[in-house]
Amino acid sequence: MNPAAAEVLRVMGAHRSIRKFASTPVPDEHVRIAVAAAQRAATSSWIQAYALLQVEDPTTRRQLVPLVGDQPQVAEAGAFFVVLGDTRRHRLLAERAGAPYANNLEVFLLAVIDASLFAQNLALAFEAQGYGICYIGGLRNELAAVDRLLALPYGVYPLYGLTVGVPAEDPLPRPRLPVEGVWFKDRYPTDAELLAEVAKHDVEARAHYAGRGLVNRDWSGATWRKFRAPMRPDIARYYAEKGASFE
Repeated sequence: MNPAAAEVLRVMGAHRSIRKFASTPVPDEHVRIAVAAAQRAATSSWIQAYALLQVEDPTTRRQLVPLVGDQPQVAEAGAFFVVLGDTRRHRLLAERAGAPYANNLEVFLLAVIDASLFAQNLALAFEAQGYGICYIGGLRNELAAVDRLLALPYGVYPLYGLTVGVPAEDPLPRPRLPVEGVWFKDRYPTDAELLAEVAKHDVEARAHYAGRGLVNRDWSGATWRKFRAPMRPDIARYYAEKGASFE
């Protein structure tokens, strides 16, 4: 393996979610490098249906903390961003051309997928520069309040946050499912085969939890408990009000 490939794989394999950060700001130069690298992500038909909002105002960042599940790193990290699915540009171009804008579920999915590919490139680019990151899915806890605070226009969809900064902790990486648990050939596995791979993952997960002082925990239990009740049931209505169609 050539050294460049080995270094990329090393950075990818070293990922951990960092939730405690030094107060050191992330310079604009480093942000620009990361954003430019993130823009090289694949984008469906070159539509580039994403945007990145950096929230710099300290008051706004403090106000976001209770809206995202009381995660203090949103205010404390060197930088905080909101990843946006962005259809605003496309709507304006259609309006300027006097053309219809055919809005449907596929249009919303394109924005979500484009933004997520962009975001993962962005995270990797920050990590390659030595920063830690953590995605903030809690941004969707109170979307309407987040929307009002950030004054987002119609056709722009906040999807999740991203904290970035100099790590102030050194957590162990969480194990992942075995490769065979997610990589299949020619057919999807039987339920028994699928659960066999999950059982292997639970062995690693129990050891990971034990290392953190948590006993009798595994991935299976944490996962089925997460889906016992509907999560964020109001987000469909919010996104529809912002211009998304689910037809």
